[in-house]
Amino acid sequence: MKRPTLLALVCCLLAPAASAQQPSELERETEHLKILWVEGTRPELVDTAASEGERFYASIAQLLGEAPEFKIAVVLQGPSEQPNGERKAPHVDPFGRILLYSYDPSGYSYFSALAHEMVHAFRFARRRTADWFFEEGLAEMVALRVDDSLAGFPWFDYPVDLVAGQWIERGEDIPLQVMRERHRETNMACRAQTYTLRSSFFDYLGRTYGDSVIVAMASREPAGALEDYEDLLGEEFDTLAVEWRQFLVESYRNIPDREVKADRFRTESPIQYIPVCGAEDY
Repeated sequence: MKRPTLLALVCCLLAPAASAQQPSELERETEHLKILWVEGTRPELVDTAASEGERFYASIAQLLGEAPEFKIAVVLQGPSEQPNGERKAPHVDPFGRILLYSYDPSGYSYFSALAHEMVHAFRFARRRTADWFFEEGLAEMVALRVDDSLAGFPWFDYPVDLVAGQWIERGEDIPLQVMRERHRETNMACRAQTYTLRSSFFDYLGRTYGDSVIVAMASREPAGALEDYEDLLGEEFDTLAVEWRQFLVESYRNIPDREVKADRFRTESPIQYIPVCGAEDY
């Protein structure tokens, strides 16, 4: 039998590797992003992921004053509801990829969390030393600045002051100190409250003291330590929490027909399907 030549062996070994490096039909690269998607995803959703992703990327980089050295992967994972009934939520995975899920047939619900998750992807290198109360608050504040849509969780097209304020007005708010100290236990379990209250708090801090001050806090290592609030904002965390609460209550009470709108938010928006924590839960 004729022996294979060395050249033939090399070609056989290289062929699969070269094939594996060919661009996938389910992948597109933009200037700063790598967009991936599951089979059956409509082309217009891929186009939106690319255009909105680049728009958010530019705005976030400008606000934070920094950007990753690598391209960020954005993965359109398909429906949130899995075959086993489990529901997946948007997040940044251990490889730094943004995993997004759709919540309606249109698929555009993919993008309601894109700006928020992109902030986490920007700060992926800090994940091991992160104060996650601060990181989530920063992501929420930045998302409110760069994305003018309040579609999707946690606002569902209702104003920030209305959504956050009604928790306080109804006696269902979770103290910020509890949310900060017990982030792991409360963040997702009580997400209807934690995401809106914390977002309102950091939005208030940014608007009162300047977004640049919060960004300066974000540059510290680790970012979000208790002393950072006093060092950069001139007030202790507990004092800031009281001032924010007073501001939010006043803002909420100045909303016309607030009770009707709050009832509609609680009974007609998807928030009705998310459990609300009582004091006994935390």
